[in-house]
Amino acid sequence: MSSYFDLTSGLWKWSSPVWLLVLSLVGLYIIFHHRALGKRIVFFAFAMFALALAYVSPIGVLSDGYLFSAHVIQHLILLLIVPLFLLLSLSESETEALFRHPFMNRLGSVMAVPFVGWLSGLGVMWFWHVPSFCNASTENYALGVFRDATFLLAGLAFWWPIFSPLKRFHLSSSLAVIYLFSACLGCTLLGIYITFTVISVCPAFANPVDRLGIMHFLYDQGMTPATDQRLGGLLMWVPPCSLYVCAIMVVLKRWYAEMDQLTSPQTAGTTSSLREAQS
Repeated sequence: MSSYFDLTSGLWKWSSPVWLLVLSLVGLYIIFHHRALGKRIVFFAFAMFALALAYVSPIGVLSDGYLFSAHVIQHLILLLIVPLFLLLSLSESETEALFRHPFMNRLGSVMAVPFVGWLSGLGVMWFWHVPSFCNASTENYALGVFRDATFLLAGLAFWWPIFSPLKRFHLSSSLAVIYLFSACLGCTLLGIYITFTVISVCPAFANPVDRLGIMHFLYDQGMTPATDQRLGGLLMWVPPCSLYVCAIMVVLKRWYAEMDQLTSPQTAGTTSSLREAQS
């Protein structure tokens, strides 16, 4: 029991440099969104919690050359969860003040182009799981930092046309549904490939360097490299599509609300005309 406790406690990396990024983002949020209230603060706190969890918890430790499945979880958090909740935490008025600058407004317009966001979100996931690139970024610390930065930036670009705090950058509801559904299809294809291929997607995880002396424990639990890769493929496949389905439901709710706003004045005008005719 004590050995198991020692093992699990050793999988937490409290000294991770990610705290510097978290503190920097908190500082920027306080400066630019100091008047944020209610659920926006909750969204921001959750984004920071998810960011820290991706590196400080066993997810971060095991993704560093031990388990491919943990590597996938970390990247899904960086690509889909952290950027999404960061955007949801931004207020429209204070973001509008920032985007009055011509450069920022141009940047927002470019990010609102559907192909840019879609290709960014799907492209980084496919690119960094080419075996040679995946292996190199896992074994080289600097390249791994660059890889993770691309996941965060690509995630912001991907979610921007759907959940930008500025409505003028939103896709139309019909295009947004197609955008999200096709993203689900892209993740599904990559997940199916990783799950069923006999090729090692990331060779660094097939022959890990056991710096912590935990591989025997993982293998005893049945987490062999082949099983680990299949699990990683399923994680690449199912959770993202579940999130995209939830986002599609939000988009449809937004669409119906807009339709109600358009039909309400017409209904009110028709009702008043009938009353005038009856009188």
